[in-house]
Amino acid sequence: MTKKEEAIKQVNDLLQQLYESLDNTKAKEAVQLTYNQINKPYKPSQKYKEIPEAIDLLKKDFSKLSLSKENRLTRSQEEIMYKLTKLTRQIFQKGFDGIMYANIWFS
Repeated sequence: MTKKEEAIKQVNDLLQQLYESLDNTKAKEAVQLTYNQINKPYKPSQKYKEIPEAIDLLKKDFSKLSLSKENRLTRSQEEIMYKLTKLTRQIFQKGFDGIMYANIWFS
């Protein structure tokens, strides 16, 4: 398994953990959309490139749900989101990709 495939698997595993821990339907839909966005392309390299944008959109969706008081993340769910964000940073911290996705890290 390549490093890209390992990263995709890690992200998918974290998304699955998050999905299973959620009770709110809209929050689950947001996680499902993120999973679909990452896994829609056929090639692993294309899936890999989808990760930062997909995680950024998930964070925004969760922020909207939190602001509208529809869903609050538990401590364990926040930990999963932290791991997703950290993994995204590690994947894309080198080279141009790191600069291009810097807004995701600080949002």
